[in-house]
Order: sequence, then C-alpha cells, then structure tokens
Amino acid sequence: MVSTSYGSQGEDSKKVTTSYRSQVEGDSRKVTTSYGSQVEDSRKVTASYDSQGKDHSMKITISNSQRSGGEKGEASEGHRHDHAHSHNDGNKLADVFFFQDVLRPGSMITPTIPPTTSLPALLPRREADSLPFSTKRLDDILGMFAPTSLAMADEIRWTLDTCEHPRPLPGEKAGCATSLESLAKLPAALLGTRNVHAFSGDMPIDPAGTTARRGRHKVTVVRKLSESPVAAACHDLTYPYAVFYCHTASPAATYMVTLAAEDGSGVAPAMMEALAVCHLDTSQWSPRHPFLEAHNLRPGDVDAVCHFLSKLSTIWVPAGDQGGAREAQNTQIKVSYQRAFV
Repeated sequence: MVSTSYGSQGEDSKKVTTSYRSQVEGDSRKVTTSYGSQVEDSRKVTASYDSQGKDHSMKITISNSQRSGGEKGEASEGHRHDHAHSHNDGNKLADVFFFQDVLRPGSMITPTIPPTTSLPALLPRREADSLPFSTKRLDDILGMFAPTSLAMADEIRWTLDTCEHPRPLPGEKAGCATSLESLAKLPAALLGTRNVHAFSGDMPIDPAGTTARRGRHKVTVVRKLSESPVAAACHDLTYPYAVFYCHTASPAATYMVTLAAEDGSGVAPAMMEALAVCHLDTSQWSPRHPFLEAHNLRPGDVDAVCHFLSKLSTIWVPAGDQGGAREAQNTQIKVSYQRAFV
C-alpha cells in the first residue's frame, strides 16, 4: 500500500509524508519530506527516511544561506533539451529563452520562469525500485495512484516516455532520478566525477494552477557557477512522487542571477535568485525551434541562448572547475550520507 499525506492548514502545509506497508504485518516504512516554513528557512529542504524499523537514514539538504550585505553586483563572463521544458503548462518556448547578453547587472529582462506548483515526496531507492516505472506498466501505475485525472494520466505517461527515451544531443548524456540516492549519484555519473557541487535557486512555491511567472525585472547580480564548459541540470517532472530528468549540457555556461521586480509589474516576490543555463552551441538545435523561428535565426547563427530553471531544478558542476566560489558557495546543495548503501 502506498499513501501520501500533505500537511493541513493547521499543520505545516509544506510537509509531505508517504507511508508504505508491505504484505508482511508490521513491516512499514515512511518517508517525510519537509519544506521550511516562512518562520524558518523557506529555502531549506530535508528528506529523510527509515526502513524496516532500523534507524538508517540518508538526506539531501538544499539550502541557500543569506548573502552578506556587502556583496556587490558583478558581471561574469532546442534541441531535445526542450523535451524536459516544453511540456509544462503550454509555455511558449520563444518566451522562455533569451540572449546571453542580458545577463549583466543593470540590464532589464522580461523572463518566463517555469512555476513550481507541487512538492512531491522524494522516495528512498528501496521503495522507488519496488514501484513500477515503465510505459508498459502504465495501467498498473494509474491504478496504484488512483484516482487520477485525464490530465494527470497524460503527465504520468509523458514522464515515463521522457525517462525511457531521453534523446539527448550527440555527445550529451541524460537519465532520470526516481529516488533520493539516484538524485545524488546520477548527476555525478553524467559528469564523470564524484567531486561535484550543486546549486538551487531561491524562488517561491506557487499555488496550484499558477502559470509561468513573467514580468519585468532588473538584473542586479550575476554569478558564474563554474569555469567548466560542461554542467548537468536536473529538472523536476510531474509525477505522483519526485522524478528528476537530468542531462548534461555542453558547451554551456551556468549562472546564479539575482532579479529585482520592477515597481508596478505585479510580479512577486520583489527579489529572487534564479539559476540560468546558457547553451553555447545551437548548431544541433532543430531549425523549427520556436526561439530561432521568432528571431529569424538558423541553428548555429547565435553563440549563446539562455533560460531560467524552476525552483526545484538543480545545476551540478565539477567541483574543481568552480567559478566565483565565494559568491556561489552559499547556494550549494549539501549531500550527506548517514549509512552506506549497496
């Protein structure tokens, strides 16, 4: 049996608990994913679990420490990648992407930032591996998480297809992480090194039904995350529990960008930090890519095309090639193991 409960209004509405019970009486397992409330650090996410009554746990903590007040703004230097972005809320890809030259302090930008409208539980590997995850088992999956709407069934089918057929560009790698352990290990495997740093943005959780956030912002700070031309990005997909589509991007430049909403724009919050990825080679993109068509460009005509990531997306870079470490270290994802997994 699989059951998921979300905190009520009288409790912590950012706490998700998923319980599992096997046919063996008394063999129960629980996963609790808690999201910091406004009185705590709203950017802190801790997932932990116990298994078979033993006190074994593993956790990934994503935290963004506050920056020092003396920090100054400092500028630094569609292909199938669309597959993990274009399915969300019917966003117009031409509006999602933008040119790299706007990523400098003082410039004005009207970005489209994908919303984050759900907080699914992040499962341990033992439980994720025990659940079917294949288009061939779609009926079983829909029955397991019934009742599901037609829209949710379509999202589940699309996520399964995306994970079964990632279709990365030549020379790039991709895969899906369906558990706590695989989210920690897959990006490192894609990058070919165990010494990695990971980063997350600082943006709000959106109410259900929220469309993509689009408004006029001023770029106040741009921090380059790495000098490496290769990065891995993990994007949350819509599914009953947490599933991330991770892929390498090469050549690419990665940034943490501080955005200030213009007065009267009606965009909340007034300030936010967003991850940005700039793709430095568009020669392999489809000539029908909406951004290229909108600007009357052909694949390879433009040096760099960028986009922002959603709140739950993460960027992973080789630790040895980290750029601007002093500025970026406060947004690093800390991964800690409290037991050895086999």
